[in-house]
Amino acid sequence: MKIKNDKILIQITCLVVSVILWMFIMVETNPPFEQYYNSIPVTIKNLSALENSNLVLMNSDKDHFTVNVKVEGTSDQFTNITNSDFSAYIDLLGFSEGITNAKIEVSGPSGLEITNFYPSQIACNIESIISKVMDVDVQYEGSQAEDYYRLLPISKPSSVKITGPRSVVNSATMAVATVNIEGAADNVTKTVPVRVYDGTDTEIFMSAPIDNVEVTVPIYPTKYVKLVPNIAGTPEEGYQLTDVTVKPDKIKIAARKDILDTINELEVSELDITGAFNNILSSREILDAESLIILDLNTNPVVSAVIEKTVEKDFVFEASEIQFNNLAEGINADIPDSEHEITVNVVGPVSVVNQLKKNDLTLAADLSTVVPGTNNVNLECTTGKTVNTISISQGQISIEVTESPTSTTAEE
Repeated sequence: MKIKNDKILIQITCLVVSVILWMFIMVETNPPFEQYYNSIPVTIKNLSALENSNLVLMNSDKDHFTVNVKVEGTSDQFTNITNSDFSAYIDLLGFSEGITNAKIEVSGPSGLEITNFYPSQIACNIESIISKVMDVDVQYEGSQAEDYYRLLPISKPSSVKITGPRSVVNSATMAVATVNIEGAADNVTKTVPVRVYDGTDTEIFMSAPIDNVEVTVPIYPTKYVKLVPNIAGTPEEGYQLTDVTVKPDKIKIAARKDILDTINELEVSELDITGAFNNILSSREILDAESLIILDLNTNPVVSAVIEKTVEKDFVFEASEIQFNNLAEGINADIPDSEHEITVNVVGPVSVVNQLKKNDLTLAADLSTVVPGTNNVNLECTTGKTVNTISISQGQISIEVTESPTSTTAEE
């Protein structure tokens, strides 16, 4: 029995020694080896399931995820091993909105031991796909033709729905449709795309396409028209209206051509001067302007009504100061009573009458119809100043008309 046990012990000892010898030989002839494989692509599993849940992976490098792997084995095992013999992935199944760390799973050729890899996980930024409606802001390329006016544009539809990741949609500040109106002298209607911009005027792109919009830009001709005052009533007794002005006296307007062609002047609302004895300045509205666009006018026009006291003044002329008009050649005219005085009475506004002088008046007689002998001719007094009335103390004067001797001899 003892001999049998010794035999078993010897066999076990031989086996152990054989294994140790084999391992020694293997280590010496094919020693353990450590190898690194870098930039192994990481694929994404269940990305479509994420998108079907109205979610999107926002990582900017999601198409370029990689992992670096450390592998151990014998030198013989690494023969012909490349990055393509390894695979790595992350699984997004069940992920929700927010930042979630996804564990990287790595596998390689059999017989090799993956002892380490980096990174071991990837922070996945996941956002919901949302939508919002934005008003369309119409912008222009170029300018309309000279002397034409561009009205506010009309966009159909007036707003668009944008769809994309939450952070992208929330950053959108403008939905812009750009229309070229260079040299336009009539309405412009175009179908144009809508572009979306953030607060830094950088264009951003949505997950879903944005519909085009039809934009109409009304273009109207313009012209200047006169403003006309509208005065009602009369001043206080003994006073008069001497001047009325409107400032500005003309304005620039725009309208459809068929309307604009019918307008040459515009009236302002009525100014009542009943009982007035002082100058009046009053802001007035422009009448019948509903279909017009008033340009370059920030406030209503102002009507100025000048109210002055009415006064009178007398001027005395001697008969010798009468001017003869239309006296025929060869005819002499004399006033028998050349020192006779004639009074001229002038009535008008105080600013004119008080400044009026005798030499501003012309007292004249028209001799176009006189004949030799005594003639009674009408007197007329005129002035270049603006007055109400001029009256003369006598309407006629007696004039002696004779033919000159030279004229008589010639006839004989």
